[in-house]
Amino acid sequence: MTDPSQAPPPPPPNPLLPPDPPKSRGLGWFFAISGSIALVLTLGCVLAVTEGNPFGDMGGLAIACGSPTFILGAVFLWLGTRRLKR
Repeated sequence: MTDPSQAPPPPPPNPLLPPDPPKSRGLGWFFAISGSIALVLTLGCVLAVTEGNPFGDMGGLAIACGSPTFILGAVFLWLGTRRLKR
């Protein structure tokens, strides 16, 4: 009799099946690139609106309007770099 506590050995690999595909990075590149683009465009718009002086008359308005886009770009960049490091 065989011992019931021992599990049977795994079956041998089937050479007719295709190998497992390599792990992909998923949306990591998309998030990293779109986050970088959002950051650069937001900073460019703030500098264009304030005419190169973010502490001038329009500085507060430009920074207040650009902050949500800047934060979103930073979050996308952070998510993308985390995903690419895996």
